[in-house]
Amino acid sequence: MNMNNIESDYIKIFAYILIFLGIIILGCYIYTMYISEYTILERLNNKDVEITGQFGDFFGGVIGSLWTLAGVFLYFSALKVQQEQLKAQKAEMKQNETLLSQQQFENTFFGLLQTQKELKKDLYCNIQIIKPTDHRNNYTFESIGYDSKHFFQYIVQELKYLYLIYKREKFCSWDNNESQRLIDDFNNYAEYCKEQEEPFNYSQEFNKVFHELKLSYLTSLYQIKEKTITLAKNKDTEELLCCSIYGHILLTYQEQLGHYFRHLYNIVKFLDIEKEKNLAEIKNKDNEEKEKEFINKRFANYFSFIHSILSTSELTILYYNSMLFPKARKLYVKYGMFNNLLKENLINQEHSTLIEGANLKEKKELFQEIIDRLTKD
Repeated sequence: MNMNNIESDYIKIFAYILIFLGIIILGCYIYTMYISEYTILERLNNKDVEITGQFGDFFGGVIGSLWTLAGVFLYFSALKVQQEQLKAQKAEMKQNETLLSQQQFENTFFGLLQTQKELKKDLYCNIQIIKPTDHRNNYTFESIGYDSKHFFQYIVQELKYLYLIYKREKFCSWDNNESQRLIDDFNNYAEYCKEQEEPFNYSQEFNKVFHELKLSYLTSLYQIKEKTITLAKNKDTEELLCCSIYGHILLTYQEQLGHYFRHLYNIVKFLDIEKEKNLAEIKNKDNEEKEKEFINKRFANYFSFIHSILSTSELTILYYNSMLFPKARKLYVKYGMFNNLLKENLINQEHSTLIEGANLKEKKELFQEIIDRLTKD
């Protein structure tokens, strides 16, 4: 019970005691006057007038004082009750204000999430790719479109090809004459093996040739310079190499990726600002730790909604994207954006150490966690 309410109850009890005491004293005084044959209903003599004056003085001086004091205590008690009611009203208004603020925040947050989904839905790119011909002894070019369901998968695949380009021993860009020469050499050698009845895995050997053609084509498509590759290779860490590789992707698909990841970053930043504001409001409160735990759980739920709309391919691209943007990288690590990303999802597992605190797992680690959880249950 509130201490102010207890004090108010004691004050009222004391006031009632004074009132009751005044009534008892008044009753006793009247009774004394009654047994002394004093009456106010008949004609008063000089003695009765004197007694009546004494009664008035006694009533005003003693009984009146007691009841006046009781009235003061009751008035003070009423002020205390009113003060508590005002505090309760203020607390209720503060709670309503907090609930309204939280509701407005959640409306904005889920609106941003819906916008993010719409941005993803609108993603589309149309590119020209190199592909083998139907009879698989030559190549051709074909325009193909990737919608939102396949866009990020395509980008991840392109990252892997660009990584291979940077790791090639010899720099080689696209040249029509050189490409045709490779195909002619392949066909001539295949014909020779057939005539000599020598073993020749036609499909496997053509895939090797076509793989080199594709890397050369992508080198030209993404306008990769030999100097850029040389600079990246001369660094002790692969971080610059990854930045260079993703830089080619970002420049080529800036219209699609730029808007998408900027909006995602602003959602995370929006949550971060709101969370820090909530934590600041409870600082130095008596129940600070309990409130802090509640806030952390609430915002963990908000971030789980963000995780739920990101596919593995999106997380992979986000990982390399954050290497170019330190502020975004810091926030993503702070809120465990990469916790659901496996090392095997990257273009090279060694890249999992390039972002400190990213906390990526291997498949076997994840599998072991599942086994442990099942065993525990």
